Amino acid sequence: MIVGNGLIASAFINAGFQSSHHVIFASGISNSTETNPGAYQRELDLIKNTINPKTVFVYFSTTSIYDPTKQDSMYIQHKKQIENYLRNQAPLYIIVRLPIMIGPTANPNTLINYLVNAILSQTPIQLHAKACRHLLDVDDLVSLLMPFLNEEKAQKELNIPGSQPIKIPDLIHEIENVLRTNGKYSWLDAGACYSIPLDAGQCIYVNRENYIQNMLKKYFGHKN
Repeated sequence: MIVGNGLIASAFINAGFQSSHHVIFASGISNSTETNPGAYQRELDLIKNTINPKTVFVYFSTTSIYDPTKQDSMYIQHKKQIENYLRNQAPLYIIVRLPIMIGPTANPNTLINYLVNAILSQTPIQLHAKACRHLLDVDDLVSLLMPFLNEEKAQKELNIPGSQPIKIPDLIHEIENVLRTNGKYSWLDAGACYSIPLDAGQCIYVNRENYIQNMLKKYFGHKN
């Protein structure tokens, strides 16, 4: 069963994924800056109503739970709460921590769409000069996760950062190259690059040459 209709849910649907033994829970908060407690409570209530002792509950968390600059964020606190809830209440689960996802979505709240739209509209934005991000093509998610879905019984935590970390100034440069347009920015001496702890579960990277550049061309090359 697939719960949700956004970018991740669509990737599993388009891949023809069908399993009565799994719940692909892809109906989370789509805006990491959300501050409405009701939105977080609705997700938690849906999770509680969806967990079944006979199915593997697959939940998508975020690698940003390791970012020291985001620990006070409601979004990060919520993700940690859900992870702990699943560890304690779900008989079968896979927690999958994801980075910034790139794919065919018009959601303006994703980081890449936000940056692309700001550059194209020449909207001045403020960015953190010391921040780093990992990126993952949503088309790679299903194939990377599938070997773990073949396990009938699971209590597992995975990290799928996708790319190696890229600094935000370097990411901006790559986006501008694809769009052939320069944006307008002010830079804060803030942000952090962070590592995923060795004891936080298996860590899966996509080791393809020019992975980030090719992703950006794939989804945004037509906008230049």
